[in-house]
Amino acid sequence: MVFNLFLHNKNPAGMISALSAKSSTNYNFAFISCCPEAWGGSEELWSKAATCLQKQGFRVKVFKTYVEPSHDRIVELSQAGIAVNDIYSLGLPRLLRPESQLNLKISAQIPGGISLVLKALDRFNLFINKVYRSLRIRDYLSMVFLGRSLAAFKPDLVVISQGENFDGLIYMCLCQSLRLKYVILSQKAADHYWPSDEIRPLLQEGYQKAQAAFFVSRHNQQLTEAQLGQRLLHAEVVRNPHQATLVEPLTWPDENNYYQLACVARFWLMDKGQDILLNVLTQPKWRERNLKVDFFGRGSNYDALVKMAELLQLSNVSFPGFSKNIIELWQGYHALILPSRAEGLPLALVEAMMCGRPAIATDVGGIPEVIEDNVTGFISKGACCAALDEAMERAWQRRHEWEAIGKTAATSIRQLVPPYPEKTFAEKLLKVI
Repeated sequence: MVFNLFLHNKNPAGMISALSAKSSTNYNFAFISCCPEAWGGSEELWSKAATCLQKQGFRVKVFKTYVEPSHDRIVELSQAGIAVNDIYSLGLPRLLRPESQLNLKISAQIPGGISLVLKALDRFNLFINKVYRSLRIRDYLSMVFLGRSLAAFKPDLVVISQGENFDGLIYMCLCQSLRLKYVILSQKAADHYWPSDEIRPLLQEGYQKAQAAFFVSRHNQQLTEAQLGQRLLHAEVVRNPHQATLVEPLTWPDENNYYQLACVARFWLMDKGQDILLNVLTQPKWRERNLKVDFFGRGSNYDALVKMAELLQLSNVSFPGFSKNIIELWQGYHALILPSRAEGLPLALVEAMMCGRPAIATDVGGIPEVIEDNVTGFISKGACCAALDEAMERAWQRRHEWEAIGKTAATSIRQLVPPYPEKTFAEKLLKVI
């Protein structure tokens, strides 16, 4: 049963009234991030673009799921004068009051098509039940308080940042209901993860009514169009900011006839595929070679990977944890390896190439858009053990060329990724208004 209860606004017309006229130098920007973690790589672009806009004198407000106030990135935003509101905590003070004071009424009391939000919640609930978990009443009530907060802030533009390509559906519908302009930023699209028929019509409408749709790779844009069954004529490819802002690549680390690979990725096997790499490394040839693989990152599958490596008795792998300093990391490693099942355009890949390190990576997402196979890196023709092993073998046979390949990669990536992508994105947002 759907908990379609919404808090009644004593002046509902004011909640969705037309935005007041503003001068071109006084725009309001609202950013909504639906990352299901305290922080993810998918949040770097919107957060840095928000900071750029704030520094230019625009008003910026952020709404995010699962906020940890002590997280470094949240602290940085706060220090920049940007308030980060936890979507699930917006109405907490009100929910703590006696129910009689909440003045709950059915959603029909709020005009302007709020029923569209309920429809999205209903259908998303059905879809989520099939894939992850059921939505809780908290998810329904959060839409009430988020809607009120947006209406009070009166943004000229809402930026919906998605970790994937359709997890922001509910926020698209909310913006439509409040008659707010919005753009969509999608950080990933997966060939194995399609929207169900229950929510696909709403997604089509959500993308059609957006002022713009931004993707981090051409692959993600094209796959999203295939999943929706429609061309997105207002779509653009943008790049993510990275930490390797170097003028030139790093010096090559000592080899001593021993090669070290770094797998830098979130521990989330459904997308990142570290289990594929562990299985490849069980082969006798990889056990016997002078090769070591270190897995950097954090995530909900960390313990599973460690236990898997122990089960397979792999002595040439380790798990050093999460590294905050990517420049320091690449000073000691010769190449990146990414056995991903799904990607947008991984920051780890861009950063490794910027540092002058070749990569061995699967042909998913935007990876083939920045790696030229056998020239600036090595591409695995699929996210499976046989394909990854073949790419690793090609790379191993040319290991004495890795330094030269890394230098070529460093030159190539600088031509593809601007030094400050967040500024470019901020400029695009201003043009949308």
